[in-house]
Amino acid sequence: MSLLALSGFVLLSALATAGGRHIDSRDVCSSSPFQPSTCPHPPSSPWKFRGKCHTPKNTSESFCVYSSHAFADGQGVSILTTLDRAESIRQLPVFGKKGALSGVKTQSSPPYEERELPGRGRGLIANKTLHRGDVIFAQTPILIIDERVWGVLEREQHTELAQAAVDGLPPGSKKVFWELFNRNASDPVISRIYTNAFDCEIEQSGYFIVVPEVSRLNHDCRPNAAYFFDSQTLTHYVHAQTTITPGTEITIAYLNPRMPRQERRIRLSSIWGFDCSCSLCSMHPRLTQESDARLVQMAALLGRLNEWRTASPEIAQTLVSLYDQERIYASCSAYRYAALTSCAAGRRWDTIRYARLAVETGLISWGFRDEDVQAMVRLAEQPERELCWLQRMM
Repeated sequence: MSLLALSGFVLLSALATAGGRHIDSRDVCSSSPFQPSTCPHPPSSPWKFRGKCHTPKNTSESFCVYSSHAFADGQGVSILTTLDRAESIRQLPVFGKKGALSGVKTQSSPPYEERELPGRGRGLIANKTLHRGDVIFAQTPILIIDERVWGVLEREQHTELAQAAVDGLPPGSKKVFWELFNRNASDPVISRIYTNAFDCEIEQSGYFIVVPEVSRLNHDCRPNAAYFFDSQTLTHYVHAQTTITPGTEITIAYLNPRMPRQERRIRLSSIWGFDCSCSLCSMHPRLTQESDARLVQMAALLGRLNEWRTASPEIAQTLVSLYDQERIYASCSAYRYAALTSCAAGRRWDTIRYARLAVETGLISWGFRDEDVQAMVRLAEQPERELCWLQRMM
């Protein structure tokens, strides 16, 4: 079984559809490359346009499917959204800047192989030693779906558009989509999207994306890989967050790893349909009790560290220790608070140490462009010049 929802992301199937909508197949023609299929567009345009649009009731804004077979060296992509949002996406560097996808999908020999796993379906197994920061995936989505679709269109409408989006993919990507895990044979398109999609933000708007390669990663409450989505290049990255030896399954967390055991298991069972049997969930009840106690304490410390200017460095260092004890390795938050509290207390070398750790973990879990990660880079270079310096002494 290969199911996915990224940390902090909302499961697609949890969204209810709204009623009382109508279909509008009007075409709005212009010179833009983002128009329905009956509209003229330049011969050089890489975009292929699919079918009629659907317009929610009481609005003039239509949802359409815009597809490209040329995107990502022929992998292709279909985008289900409105014209204005499609135009916004088209302005991203990935569609106009040469080399924007350099390093993406270029692994001639991936560091994993796909295998059938007893009781887990298929999964990815490391075939070489991976160290923290080693890239496992750098892949672009084949489907990008406006999150509003599920709430403003009738089920029949968004199902029709989703089918058109899949039909608009190149043959290879279409085949990959149909090979994705499906929990409901009676609704093959939407069920595959529900099961394998996760949400993200592109140009300050919400979308659900399907990245087939990532969908092959199984869940573990204490995973060995971390991930993030780069909205400028539409690339989903997965990196090792701890040492992964050959023969070890590569895993990610489908939900917030700071949830207590019972809450995790209920969520995983109700949303993804399986009972988690990872090492953390399978521990002796006494060990589980200690783990849950640490998680409660971590939440309390995170609350106190919101006021990091007055919190002692020892509080943040205790949080770092608790994260380590819980085997939550890509803990940028803990390192960041440790760096900030050390900075506020004027502890230069502790500030640098924790800021560097925050950068190392933040780059693979929060992303290359994250503002907090960039702030940690500056803090590690010249602590005394940052606003946090000696804040606790004032």
